Amino acid sequence: MDSNFFHTLRKLLEKLPGIGPRQANRFLWAMLDFSEDEQKDLARAIAELPKHLRRCAVCSRAFNVRVQAVAANSDEKHCSFCFEYSKREKNKIMVIEKDNDILNIERSGAYGGLYHVLGGMIDPLDENPIVRERIKKLYERVGKNHPNYEVILALSPTKTGEFTSNYITKVLEPLAPKITRLARGLSTGVELEYADEMTIRHALDNRR
Repeated sequence: MDSNFFHTLRKLLEKLPGIGPRQANRFLWAMLDFSEDEQKDLARAIAELPKHLRRCAVCSRAFNVRVQAVAANSDEKHCSFCFEYSKREKNKIMVIEKDNDILNIERSGAYGGLYHVLGGMIDPLDENPIVRERIKKLYERVGKNHPNYEVILALSPTKTGEFTSNYITKVLEPLAPKITRLARGLSTGVELEYADEMTIRHALDNRR
């Protein structure tokens, strides 16, 4: 397991959310027991992922490229929410951690604005360059029409969530947009992904 090949493969697996060295090793052993056809199918599916799924150039939301192209006749760079002729409320941007949060919020039916996906939280002990880059994109995005924007910080009420929310507030402060946070219908320490629909609706209706 000390060869460069296995070390590289294990490190790639560790990039998946919640996967550490032990879990990565288990995945390696499991894939080793796949049939030859299954191994080829997995490799092919990963290689073709960019053909089917893509991240929006504006909000970083993941979307199905082919479905998006047919539904909106777009250039396949923007999701259906950010598409020019979208009926979403364009004066609201909700900042969320991950794509699953969008699914949960959409199920609540309480929000009709736009999103901005960070792809993680700011953690001083584990720097994620993707998060800081997307916060920079948020700054540039808000900077174009900041007097009209409400930025809703919908990050989970965890320590890293609070730290990230405070950081974003300071970054956007020079632009002076309206910044609100979800109300405390969400219990401290509970991730947004696992909150029920009624709790999300209450948190949105009573944001401050």
